[in-house]
Amino acid sequence: MQQGVEQQEVGKEELASVTQIILAMIKTSKALRIYLPNNPVLIGFIADLGTRMTLHLARYGELTLDVEPFTLRYQGAQVYENKDPKESMASRLHADGIRTMFFDQGVEPAEIVAFLGVVGFERPSSDDDVVTQLWERNLQHIGYLTEDDFSDPYLLREAGDADQQQEALDRIREALVHQPPPAPRMIPKHLLMLTAEEEAWLRKAVDVEGRCNGLDDVIGILAGIVSEVQELELFADFTAILGNLTVNLVLAGDISHALKLARFLDRLQKLPTTEPEQRQLLAAALAAVLSDATVEVLRVALDSAEASIDYVQLKELLLILGIPSLRAICELLGRVEKLKVRKLIVEVLVELGQEKPAVFEPFLSDPRWYLVRNVVLILSLIGTPAALKMILGLITHREPRIRREVLGFLERTSDAKAKTYLLKYLRDESSPLRIKALQVLTRERLPFALKPIMALAGADDFQERPPEEKKEIFLALGELGRESVLPMLREQLLKRYWFQKGNEKESVQLAVLALGRIRNKAALELLEEARGQKKGGEVRSMLDQAIASHTGRERNRGGTR
Repeated sequence: MQQGVEQQEVGKEELASVTQIILAMIKTSKALRIYLPNNPVLIGFIADLGTRMTLHLARYGELTLDVEPFTLRYQGAQVYENKDPKESMASRLHADGIRTMFFDQGVEPAEIVAFLGVVGFERPSSDDDVVTQLWERNLQHIGYLTEDDFSDPYLLREAGDADQQQEALDRIREALVHQPPPAPRMIPKHLLMLTAEEEAWLRKAVDVEGRCNGLDDVIGILAGIVSEVQELELFADFTAILGNLTVNLVLAGDISHALKLARFLDRLQKLPTTEPEQRQLLAAALAAVLSDATVEVLRVALDSAEASIDYVQLKELLLILGIPSLRAICELLGRVEKLKVRKLIVEVLVELGQEKPAVFEPFLSDPRWYLVRNVVLILSLIGTPAALKMILGLITHREPRIRREVLGFLERTSDAKAKTYLLKYLRDESSPLRIKALQVLTRERLPFALKPIMALAGADDFQERPPEEKKEIFLALGELGRESVLPMLREQLLKRYWFQKGNEKESVQLAVLALGRIRNKAALELLEEARGQKKGGEVRSMLDQAIASHTGRERNRGGTR
């Protein structure tokens, strides 16, 4: 266009600004094809483009682009090139005779969107050309010069003065800007008259049209094409389009429409008439819906206070995506923070893993303890022998919080064989977990635990255990052992500690706790025997209280009878 004119060196920052504007135009143009006008993704693209354009015009003045068949140039520097005629913005402009585009200060985002709505789409052959459509929109701050405009004598003059040529361009633009708009065409009055029936039909049609969603139409058209096409190559192309659209809908937070597409792809995949090669393509499209990008977008949307995602629809979508997307669904479970959402994802994973819980095995070694904990919960809800076996393998996990989750499962399960694994916790390195296991064994009165607990009480390291754990050991002995542990308790009560009165007090205290759980005549006699040998002090007082409590319970029991 202006190759004959000597160009000034354009600054790097200025050229970068123009390049970013062109990239933003391309991105917005593509978004206009996919998203509805109220979609937040599209709105964000438009706002970004408007901001970049405003800043550039304020800093550098008018933005002028020279149009070549497949290229746009700014002051001689190439800022855009696309040699695909169906996709090239430059090609559409050049083919209709436009040789220069300019954007003035004050241009509004709505004007830029209107401009992209004309040049960003391949026009059907029946539509008006680009020049006509831009003229009809009467964009106040966006102008252009066509090939015909350059027939002005000033531009054809063979002069080497660049200022003269620029002056000619300015004069042509000024004339175009001030050219009055065409007078409106008058519509004959009789054409505006409607009958009552016509008016009612028109109102109903407008109402129906207003409630229609353009995206539904697009989905319906694409689904219809995929359902009918037979050629594998075409089927692959349109399946990929549907898959990409589903991904974009998830990224936009439109779970409702993403679910519609996923349902269609899933049903088509399961039809007996669908060929194996087609099934593979459909399965691949569904498997690609959840990726690191979509998982993170979903995580942000689900944790947002303003989230408007329908959880029922989200659950159905995740179930359709199924086992091929298990890693991504587990990743979402590991990232999301809302308890309600985590519960929903757990329900999905329980349903997906019901038949084959082994699919969760890779996640049991995940470094994130909270994800492993959730997988333990999922396996416990599945509850099959295979799931139980996987859980029990975590009893010795290095992370105490995971071992606690497994202990919680053993507490809740009704599987008698699984209960025996509680004994492993008696040797756990964590005292709180040992205490919890003792409490469960005591509360459920599991007789197989008596011998291991007696071994704990007589072990060399017993004195090194925390006081609370010692108390739980003797409470368990009294609850589980009853009369069988009386000889051991007698020895505990009567043992002398000549130079360790603190140890003697603790020994008696622990024995009294165990006898308090036995509550029979033999236990009372043992307490009285011990009192007869203790001459005074705290130990004697402790035994007096235990005897009084025991006697009082017996008296109350007799009165009740």
